[in-house]
Amino acid sequence: MFLEQVMDNHICRPIEKKYNKWYKFMQENINFSLKDSLKHTKDHCTRVLVLALVIAYQIRLSDEELDILSLVAIFHDSRRFDDWIDKGHGKRAAKYYKNYCFENNFNFNKQVYYIMYYHDQEDELGFTEIKKEFIDNEKCILMYKIFKDADGLDRLRLSKDALDINMLRTEEARKAVDFAKYLLEKSM
Repeated sequence: MFLEQVMDNHICRPIEKKYNKWYKFMQENINFSLKDSLKHTKDHCTRVLVLALVIAYQIRLSDEELDILSLVAIFHDSRRFDDWIDKGHGKRAAKYYKNYCFENNFNFNKQVYYIMYYHDQEDELGFTEIKKEFIDNEKCILMYKIFKDADGLDRLRLSKDALDINMLRTEEARKAVDFAKYLLEKSM
């Protein structure tokens, strides 16, 4: 299993079961449109999965919230058309997730949909749309921030200068930079 040796790290032990469940789900169920991608692969989504789970666990999110972030992580880049900006891939991935749920009798979660839909947009737009859609929106906004931080931390795969730590939204993500480097190194 990809990153199996990383799960032995003390940081990952608490999230190992979740990681294994959602990694297996991604491998068995999710198809990626950009098959020849070098940058937005299942390996990238796997690292984002680990980073999101680690950050969310440190913040003490609930089991359900860990599942929400896991689903966003494994679907988020599945509908990319190219490896560069590709604004709109979040919307396409969210629609793919929604269709997958209805076609496979899988529990659809609106928070997963919204976080994924707006993950490739400016934060203010994502915050605005989440606030419009959810009455109790604080946790959803926090999950949106955690997800975008986890995805951002894996920018290290692009180059050593691709991550701007000042753009990270949570303190836990800022503290996870060295772990993100370690994770990338172990997955090479």
